[in-house]
Amino acid sequence: MEQSSITYKDIIKINNYRKLLFSRMIDRFGDSVDALAFTWLVYQITGSAMWSAIVFALNMLPNVIVQPFAGAIVEKKNKKKVIIFTYILRAAVIALFSVLYTLGLVNAPIMALLTLIITTIESFNLPADSAFTASVIKKEHLTCGMSLSKMLTNAASMVGTGIAGVIIAAWGAVPAMLIDISTFVIAAVLVLMMKNEDPADNRLSTDDATDKSSDETDKGDHSEKFIILFADGIKYVVKTPIVRNFCLLCVAINFMLVPINALQAPMAEEIFKMGGELLSFGGVFASLGGIAGAALLPVFSKKLTPLQIICLGTAALGLGLTGIAMGGVVSGNAVLCYIVVSVCFFTMVLAATLIGGVIGIQFMKSVDKKYMARASAVFNAFSTAAIPVGSLIVSALVSRIATDKIMLFGSIFAGIVLAVTLISRPVLENGKEITDAA
Repeated sequence: MEQSSITYKDIIKINNYRKLLFSRMIDRFGDSVDALAFTWLVYQITGSAMWSAIVFALNMLPNVIVQPFAGAIVEKKNKKKVIIFTYILRAAVIALFSVLYTLGLVNAPIMALLTLIITTIESFNLPADSAFTASVIKKEHLTCGMSLSKMLTNAASMVGTGIAGVIIAAWGAVPAMLIDISTFVIAAVLVLMMKNEDPADNRLSTDDATDKSSDETDKGDHSEKFIILFADGIKYVVKTPIVRNFCLLCVAINFMLVPINALQAPMAEEIFKMGGELLSFGGVFASLGGIAGAALLPVFSKKLTPLQIICLGTAALGLGLTGIAMGGVVSGNAVLCYIVVSVCFFTMVLAATLIGGVIGIQFMKSVDKKYMARASAVFNAFSTAAIPVGSLIVSALVSRIATDKIMLFGSIFAGIVLAVTLISRPVLENGKEITDAA
């Protein structure tokens, strides 16, 4: 149970944290604008739902395949430099896409290729960001620091999504892309401005110097070292109970949420007998749920254990999925449909934010910093793998089983996960920092 009395006011005064927080908010704002623009362009250019699905799959593939290897590469690099480089590289790729689109040279294969490149770059950014965050935020600041970050980045994402629609309608997709490019550059500058004031930050410089020395003396062993780093990262996750348990929980929860994520349009049409306006309305309340969950995380962390929060969150996810599955009862009454979807989306995202926040905080507290990049990369890859696998299963079932029945399966699965968690009571926190499980 969290005993810290640190407040938002305390941590916002920390210079490095403040710059990191602003860089993330700006990044998320730009990403939300770009995501809507890119989704719109994919369908506009290809006119094909199949290509939309292909681009979606390619957008997730590197996170499953590339990220574990990226984590091993990033582990011995200067994390701050990796973050800055990946920001600039992503800005360059999106700038290239904007130029090609303006010249009329963009087609479906080019969009698929650029999507693959952008997500591959992100696969290096994510483990570097996890390790860098662990070095910037002190342990006693983790709960407030990460909850405030989630709350404000969710708010930035909500604003970006709202503005994106106006921008695309008024000026087209290219200005939206230009906004994303500028946010990457600003985020990179903010990270560059962060000073190595703390011992944890100085460790980055030490690591970098060690890497250079090692490269000079052992150039011939580079590939062998990479293999060892990669294998040690996987072994660390497998042999560390807390990390392994969180990984299994994330796989289960991501699998549980596949139906609601993959079948939103059929849900609106088949269950509630309404159109896309229902999803837009629900999306606003989903964002509000994310903000509320992040705001409540410090309060819950002081009163409840991680296991209790995850059990409550899983139960709330199950109730939200049940509400969606039973939505046909109110179909025909638009007001009730809006209320049911809004309440369910708000509840599910609030619960998912609490679960994700607890997992993120305990992960940062428990993982040895020398394994942070590799462990987070392997963790993210395994967790994400549940989504394409679950989507494939759902796509095979949806032609034979009604959408409401598939949603109901998600709620039943949530009950199973909750029951297993309550019975097995997995280790989800440690009184002392793990040193070396590999």
